[in-house]
Amino acid sequence: MFRRRWSGLPADPIFPANLSELGYFINEDDEIRSLENADYYYHYFLTKNERYNDRRRFAYNEAIGKVIHSRLDAESLAPLRLPLGTEPTAPHVPIRISPDLPKHSRVVLIVGEDTQQFGVLAHRVLGGKGGINKGSILNLVQALKKQPCSSTDPTRPGVIIANPGELWWWPEGKRGLTSVDRHHIPMTSAVHLGRAYDKVKNGIPKNLTTGEHVQCVFEEVVDKLVGKNAKLDVIAVGNSAEEVERYLNDDEVWKKFGPKMGAMVVLGGFYHSDEFKCEGFKRFMQERTRAYAIHHTPLDNPIAGSFGNPGTLGFTSFGCPAFSAGEANMTEVMLIETHDSVLNWLEKVALLGEAYYNEDVQIYGDEDGVIPEEILHAWGEKDLKGTEAEVKESESPALEDDKASNGSTPKKEVVASKESSPGSSQDSKGAAAEKEDEENVVLKVKDLKITVENGE
Repeated sequence: MFRRRWSGLPADPIFPANLSELGYFINEDDEIRSLENADYYYHYFLTKNERYNDRRRFAYNEAIGKVIHSRLDAESLAPLRLPLGTEPTAPHVPIRISPDLPKHSRVVLIVGEDTQQFGVLAHRVLGGKGGINKGSILNLVQALKKQPCSSTDPTRPGVIIANPGELWWWPEGKRGLTSVDRHHIPMTSAVHLGRAYDKVKNGIPKNLTTGEHVQCVFEEVVDKLVGKNAKLDVIAVGNSAEEVERYLNDDEVWKKFGPKMGAMVVLGGFYHSDEFKCEGFKRFMQERTRAYAIHHTPLDNPIAGSFGNPGTLGFTSFGCPAFSAGEANMTEVMLIETHDSVLNWLEKVALLGEAYYNEDVQIYGDEDGVIPEEILHAWGEKDLKGTEAEVKESESPALEDDKASNGSTPKKEVVASKESSPGSSQDSKGAAAEKEDEENVVLKVKDLKITVENGE
């Protein structure tokens, strides 16, 4: 009878956590390139064995982490273990803060994606075209050093870098790991399936989830280490942004931290404005928060106001003005693409102080904006709850002349209004119910009413 001993299983491969020993170097453009051929970036498929490739990638990520931490040291950002007072060998989450945090009149809290290593924004940029600084939090940190705290305080703002990604404690390595890296730690053999999550061994007190980590950062860092009269700006990405909003959307929490909040930027989150239950937080979202979403239009193009935009395909119910993230086509690169815009806006808010309020974003589909006809047809049977829209032919003489000259069909305009939104016109409600004859086509999608004239 065939029997295979444990000693006969293939050993788990071990790779050094050092870029040069792995065959790579950092060139003059801050990009990681192959020592064998400087034209090549990191190559994952070293062998046909996935376990070997994953173990090598684990060592590569560890080496990158060392580079990022060394550069954060050079930027004078001190490491801090959460929960506060935790011993280095006990389960903890490392974050970075400005060493003189209580002295700053303005502090910027950066909460990255909960799937990334600490300090990493996107490995596809960090390990490819763009380089380490661009693909990590470093560019953001260096740019913040050039900003003032306010119009009366020219000193640079303080920085807090949260760490929502590394919440899986690795007892042997004495550090936290991401949800992906946890599967690539050394095993008894190369064919072991992995290690199950044990809350006692792998959980970190007060940081078991992204939501708990956000709460821990606010209650143990912002509350205890940030100056009493300092203003807090928040930059949050992806799921972490949703957890930040969920935490602040509470009357007791807002009573405590609301007076500190200066501004907030949400990138790629999907926390629906219908869930807002705290009036103070809701007002803050409308007046001093902006969101960025993946959209086909250029960077900073407005795509939705505070009440959303039924004329835009995709989620727009942020409860604050939303803008295009430009060339970003996935959440992890959004902060990289919007880097300058985000920081410029935060600086503008800081300089204006309490006098700042979000501009009234005028875009089609929101309030009195105009929806192009091609967008209207794309809606189909889409649920547009609580809105009315009327499509009517423009009476502009210029359009009539153009129609006569080239035979083209005159453009239509769609005026959409929200019944529950401020400034809605009663006239727009009545207009949608007028002129209903056999040549008119009336389309009703629940509460949406669209009238197309001339039988078109």
